Amino acid sequence: MLAYYLRNAQDRTAIVNTASLVINIFIGIGKLVLGFYLLSGWFITNALYYLVLCAAKGQALHMYTVAKKIESPKQKYDLEFSVYKRSGIFLCLLGVSYMLVCLRMYLARDVFIFDGFIVYLVAAVAFTKLAVAIYGNIVYRQLKNPIISTLKMFNFIDAMVSIVVTQTTLLTMQASPYAISVSALFGMACSALFFLIGIYMLYKKKKESLSEEEGVDPSM
Repeated sequence: MLAYYLRNAQDRTAIVNTASLVINIFIGIGKLVLGFYLLSGWFITNALYYLVLCAAKGQALHMYTVAKKIESPKQKYDLEFSVYKRSGIFLCLLGVSYMLVCLRMYLARDVFIFDGFIVYLVAAVAFTKLAVAIYGNIVYRQLKNPIISTLKMFNFIDAMVSIVVTQTTLLTMQASPYAISVSALFGMACSALFFLIGIYMLYKKKKESLSEEEGVDPSM
């Protein structure tokens, strides 16, 4: 069964994302537990933010499984693009909420800083996520499945959120007086990017639907 699914590039992407989702859920729960243990509002907020992203990714994976069972190409197309549109709305809301998180970080200076060897572990995880996200977008750029495209967007956003945390920690280790403010501003820039990606997904959904209704090939 595994060999059968691995022959398909879309199925391979879904399987990899399922494995990473399980790992991310445990990481998110671990962050939440640490947040309550350390009484860190910033840690708890980021953990909840992380788990919400995991939930959205899990829902997209579930709908990918549902879509594979649909025989009608039109019904399958409609389902996939409905997931794509909802994900676009979610990314817009995600961008706005993360902007507020970073704004609080900038104004209240409320942030948790890792120390010791954990710093290197956090940095390694963050840059690995970013590398995997970039690799997936480049290698599988030919995949046009809307749900797979959604999963790639989620992976990119997950990586960028991790980079913000890593940047804060590394700059603080270097005793930079602007560590928190610079990282908060970078996080705000990322949140603006998330919002623009969400708008793009909404616009693309509308354009694809219009093309379909008019009988025009969406790829043109």
